[in-house]
Amino acid sequence: MTSTVWTRLQRPVAVALMLAVLAPAAVAQTAPTGAAEPALVLEALRVLQANYVDQVDSTKVLNAATGALRRALGAAGITAALEAIPPGVSEAEARRIFIEQFAAAVAVGVSLTPAQLSYAAIRGMTESFNDSHVGFLTPEANQERLNRQRGQAGFTGAGLIIRALEGRIYVTSVIPGSPAERAGVRDFDRILRIDSTSTEGMDVSQVSSLIRGVTGTPVTLTLQRGGSSSPVVLTITRGPIVIPSIFRTELLDGGIGYIRISQFVQRTGAEFREAMSRLLDGGMRALIVDLRGNSGGFLHELNIVLNSVLPAGLPVYMERRRGGQERVVSTTGAPLLPARMPLTVLVDENSASASELFSAAVQENRRGQLVGGKTAGAVEASILINLSDGSALSVTTMRLSTGRGIRLEGAGVTPDVEAVMSAADFDSGTDRPLGTAMRLVRQILALPTGQR
Repeated sequence: MTSTVWTRLQRPVAVALMLAVLAPAAVAQTAPTGAAEPALVLEALRVLQANYVDQVDSTKVLNAATGALRRALGAAGITAALEAIPPGVSEAEARRIFIEQFAAAVAVGVSLTPAQLSYAAIRGMTESFNDSHVGFLTPEANQERLNRQRGQAGFTGAGLIIRALEGRIYVTSVIPGSPAERAGVRDFDRILRIDSTSTEGMDVSQVSSLIRGVTGTPVTLTLQRGGSSSPVVLTITRGPIVIPSIFRTELLDGGIGYIRISQFVQRTGAEFREAMSRLLDGGMRALIVDLRGNSGGFLHELNIVLNSVLPAGLPVYMERRRGGQERVVSTTGAPLLPARMPLTVLVDENSASASELFSAAVQENRRGQLVGGKTAGAVEASILINLSDGSALSVTTMRLSTGRGIRLEGAGVTPDVEAVMSAADFDSGTDRPLGTAMRLVRQILALPTGQR
């Protein structure tokens, strides 16, 4: 999770606490060639030292940066005898040795720019923490992240969320209002071809890179759809993609309300409360909150959503800050959701950070049941700090646990009822987890009020 406060180095400006997992950063070849290397690497080191929740071993981190330089050169077919920094040296000596190794890498890495080597070194440093919320974003990825959290267009393309399963590429969600939705793409469609290129053997990043593109340009998808004997061919005109925090709000059969939260960003809490109010006004008898694929978001927005469904005074998560200070966060105020109204939460392996804390709070306080797959186990609080070239570091500043003090980092939340999507479910267009949740909710609603 990320408690993300964005700051400009040397000029901290707190914006918001946030909980989210970083997407993989863009490739380094987009790095600006005018950056002052290795100054950017040492700047990143200072940021980690000043903000990381635990003490930072500078020698270990700089050795990780050196190893990353070695790997980057090796991937370019260049052999370089870069030396490791010996243990026990002073920090000043460790920095001096790294600067020498970086200069040696620049000297032999004729096919790589110094900026590319800087980005590789910084990635190596962040990876050495083995922490889900320590990471690096290129300037382009950082701007996309910021736009998405503001509810603005983060990128241009078709507007699909996809996943790989059993060697196939499926659409898990069509983003509401996107070019793909207007063109007629549906959830669970299997992507066979992109223009003339087969997706066979591709991973998600390769498929995504082919679908994204310049606004106004066309991309043709050949899709296999459940219930259709022949492929569906659709041409989509790419455009700016805005990912709404509330993907879908619907009153399903039997008065079962359904709200899907894609991310906890600005106004998610207010929009969730508005959606709940509409469902209650429409006669909602039970609520399903869908957090599948939700990678997290702002901590204060999570708090609003928790306060909307849980009674006041319940412990929902614990914070441990630098220096060991601990604080238990509890719900406040009267919830919108009536106390006896059934609540079910859908989760999967891509539910991370804030969505995991929400799920754990519901489960620990016995307010509802979780249905789906085990969550990602990526639960920390971090801040995003801009570096001088527009790139950014995500740095963990708090350890987070459930309200009862159980650590979810690396462990995740296990649902009460397992129901995961198989390739056969995608091929048939069957939403197994949602169907399972609906059956369970109907069983609860069939019970006398006092037994629910």
